[in-house]
Amino acid sequence: MRVSPCRALSSGRFVMSDRDNDMRIRPGRIRNKGTSARKAQSFVGQVMGAARKAGHTGYKLNGSKGRGRGSQFGRGRFAGAARGLSRTQRRVVIKARVVRHRGARFRSAPLAKHIAYLKREGVTRDGRDAGMFNAEADSVDDRAFAERCEEDRHHFRFIVSPEDADRLEDLRAYTRDLMSQAERDLGTKLDWIGVDHWNTDNPHIHVLVRGRADNGKDLVIARDYISRGFRSRAEQLVELELGPRAEQEIASELQAEVKAERWTGLDRALQGLADDGAGVADLRPGSPEPRDPELRKLLIGRAQTLEGLGLADRLAPAVWSLKPGAQETLRDLAERGDIIKTMHRAMSGGPGRAQTDFAIEDTPTAPVLGRLVERGLHDELRGEAYAVIDAVDGSVHHLRFNDLDATGDTPEGGIVETRVWRSDNGGRQRMALVGRSDLNLETQIGASGATWLDRLQLAKTQAPLSMGGFGAEVREALDRRADHLVAEGLATRNGRRVTFARDLLKTLRERELDAAAARVETETGLLRRNSAEGDRISGTYRRRLDLASGRFAMVDSGLGFELVPWKPQLERHLGQTVTGTMTPGGGIDWSLGRKRGLGI
Repeated sequence: MRVSPCRALSSGRFVMSDRDNDMRIRPGRIRNKGTSARKAQSFVGQVMGAARKAGHTGYKLNGSKGRGRGSQFGRGRFAGAARGLSRTQRRVVIKARVVRHRGARFRSAPLAKHIAYLKREGVTRDGRDAGMFNAEADSVDDRAFAERCEEDRHHFRFIVSPEDADRLEDLRAYTRDLMSQAERDLGTKLDWIGVDHWNTDNPHIHVLVRGRADNGKDLVIARDYISRGFRSRAEQLVELELGPRAEQEIASELQAEVKAERWTGLDRALQGLADDGAGVADLRPGSPEPRDPELRKLLIGRAQTLEGLGLADRLAPAVWSLKPGAQETLRDLAERGDIIKTMHRAMSGGPGRAQTDFAIEDTPTAPVLGRLVERGLHDELRGEAYAVIDAVDGSVHHLRFNDLDATGDTPEGGIVETRVWRSDNGGRQRMALVGRSDLNLETQIGASGATWLDRLQLAKTQAPLSMGGFGAEVREALDRRADHLVAEGLATRNGRRVTFARDLLKTLRERELDAAAARVETETGLLRRNSAEGDRISGTYRRRLDLASGRFAMVDSGLGFELVPWKPQLERHLGQTVTGTMTPGGGIDWSLGRKRGLGI
């Protein structure tokens, strides 16, 4: 529609001109002021919009919620990140835990056991077994320390890990200086012991501190001192010896972080640069704030690594959208990498195995049966343990346990199997290792007793054996064991088929027990006694015998001795009188203390 202005005539009348449709009416949005129908969106707006479409709705890298969806694209953020990455201060990682000795919050193994774990894992710089030390001596009585702590409410556990521990001249002297400084800070003498561990990529020190001050009262340390003050003192001592970090050190460390599969300082810098609302890191040149080109190059390289790990999306050149939960994912990757290194180290002495054979499990869905390759502490602060098992299914399993006790005492190289159970009151699921044989495969092949190989050979339902890995080793060992039994007259072979003598296991077991009893008679001058089903036995539990047929307890009645099946509960009664009743099949129903029912 066109509308043109009217002409006024002299008569006062208005006449419409022939251009009465000149004006064009263009409909627009309500309250539109006449500007263009759609304003061009800024680059930042485009990026944030794309990030929101990708699912980033107000979460940071570590998965925590942001305070809103407002952008933080402002000046100075890059400079702040640069300062954090170029710190010249020496770094020390300190982990701490307060462990109660009793009560509802008691969760840890007894202190004496934890000390035994630390000593077992301890290795000095020159590869020798490490002992406990304190402020005055390089060798101390750790049992006496544990006894002093028994009646205390709690104790403290610290792991001190200087980043440059391998460059310190004396790690023990450093620890003594640190604990001396802590005494001055806390205003009390500290009763402590420590052990150094050099068997990992990061040498570190374990320090145990008694939970009692020099005035006899409970030692209470402020949380702020535990989390920051103690670490600050540790870093000052390292810097006093080594000086501040040089630029070349900082540069090489940052370069190593670019491809690292763990949470790094570069990740923290990217997190600081990222928009709190959309998780966007803008690393384009030409920013209004000055940027270090070398640092920008490192951050771009790190963002590309995160992209390759599936933890970032490239939205535009030099612009990445960082995914929520990246921090937890990277820390899980780092832990998995440490576990794989542990498994490679454990398997280094045997035949090479592909990483695809590795199975990393907290609680396996099916029982794991195989050779115990290695056991150790997974979390040295909490005492949580791990075991590496080369299983008959062809896989190498890494399993986690509440403590080292749950991994049993089967020697490395012996045969173990996992057992999973729940407590009667519906508690959480627990897992332990059960020993099947203290002997390795090679020793079992020529053993005189009833071995695990024999029981496996005669089992009605045989465990599935893989064609590769440990399963293949077991197949070969079974054939060689059969040949040995044929030579002993306890089996016959007809081609590939082997027929075993009647009551083979009983024959082998009794033969081995007779030989073991003869040795004990020679050593002690006592005569062996044999009890029948239903007989009551009583005597002093003297020792445990580890045989191919299993573990047996020597019970001294004063008139002679008996060799009877052993149970772990007996160890608490070593040197004490034990009683029990023989059951069918050669087992015993023990009466230990007031509790009955330890059936075998």
